[in-house]
Amino acid sequence: MNAGSNGRQYDVVGDPGAVFSMTVTNEDNHYYNFPENTIIQNPDLESPPTPAFSATPTRLNPITIGPTGVYSNSISFPGVTDDDKYILTIYPEMHYDTKLADNLGKGSYVFAEIEQLIDTTITFTHLSSNQDAGDEYYGTYATAYTVSGPDIRTGSGSSQTFSISWPLSLSGSNFVIIKQPDQNDFYFTTTKDTQSSGSGTGLELKNITGLSVGMEVTGIGIAGANPGTSTITAINKGFYNAGKSTAAFPVYEVPKIVDNTDPNNPLIVDHPGGTVTLAHSSTFVADRTITFKAYGPTPLRIFNGTNFSVSNFKVTIDDVTTTINDSDANGSASLTTFDLASANGIKDDVSTVTGVGINNAATTTVTNISSNTITIDTAFVPENGQTLKFLGASRSGTLTGDVTVSSYGSDNITLTFELDKILTVE
Repeated sequence: MNAGSNGRQYDVVGDPGAVFSMTVTNEDNHYYNFPENTIIQNPDLESPPTPAFSATPTRLNPITIGPTGVYSNSISFPGVTDDDKYILTIYPEMHYDTKLADNLGKGSYVFAEIEQLIDTTITFTHLSSNQDAGDEYYGTYATAYTVSGPDIRTGSGSSQTFSISWPLSLSGSNFVIIKQPDQNDFYFTTTKDTQSSGSGTGLELKNITGLSVGMEVTGIGIAGANPGTSTITAINKGFYNAGKSTAAFPVYEVPKIVDNTDPNNPLIVDHPGGTVTLAHSSTFVADRTITFKAYGPTPLRIFNGTNFSVSNFKVTIDDVTTTINDSDANGSASLTTFDLASANGIKDDVSTVTGVGINNAATTTVTNISSNTITIDTAFVPENGQTLKFLGASRSGTLTGDVTVSSYGSDNITLTFELDKILTVE
């Protein structure tokens, strides 16, 4: 169920005349109060209690199944602010000569377990891994966008579209566009703990849920093209059994463990761990936390069921507008080198310049910058105080796009846009 108030009908099927009762408890072991237990003598003055859960043990008063062989009623579950779980248990009233059907066992029977899940929140943000905020050139990043919707496990589909607009600015240097943005430039990270010690390309983990081939792997002991970074090339449930394996046919066995999530009903289940194969041979230590990083919607869907897309995605950088501040620029001399009021955001061998007297702004390029003195590759006749516009590099810009979230996964998650994929800062 989703986090809001929910009603659920239930049917109890049995022989006419059979008598039963039931309880409904939540994860705090609080009991449903069954408002139908209250007998209303005077409807004008009395009303049933509001459906609720409390610490007071409460059981549905014994119900006799009628001639149809079916008893139907409903339970009203309250809205919640964190995940909850309900257990519905039926009890045959044996002193009325009633028992459970043979296939249901004896004593009592849990006939339903219902999870109530709060909405999932997705945070869209951005940063530069190379230029961390406050460290070097990027200052404070623009505010993140957050959206929420029903957890995909509730079956309540919800699609939401919104626009992002992130102003980008540098405190020094300049940036240049490498390429236009793509939805695959968003990434998320997760961590897993190692199962065992050893070395090689087979990394054993305590839990492989949500991992996918292609993920970047970082951590102490991980080797790769970049120190401490490798990638997943294969994933196998279970752990390698050298005694049963050959070079051509490796064998991975999944051990069994006891799941004590419900202490009253421990279960034997498959171990959630497994083995990921890395692109580079590494060294592993048991109980070490390893970080996994993946880009784009596809691995995100595998990870927790979240699905998103981005359209009209674009980055623009602002033109740099400044003025000539040079007494030699007298309106009659042809110059290639002159002073500006400011050269901030201009990049040599990238920035082109346009202004009065410049014949071809597309090809007139800045070839050198020294403080506020610039050199261009084509001479023109400048005038002191004249306004010039420089294109191709800047200290400011904007990243925009329309994001559609078509499903919200099983956990809150942060999706970070990697600015270094589209902008280079020098």
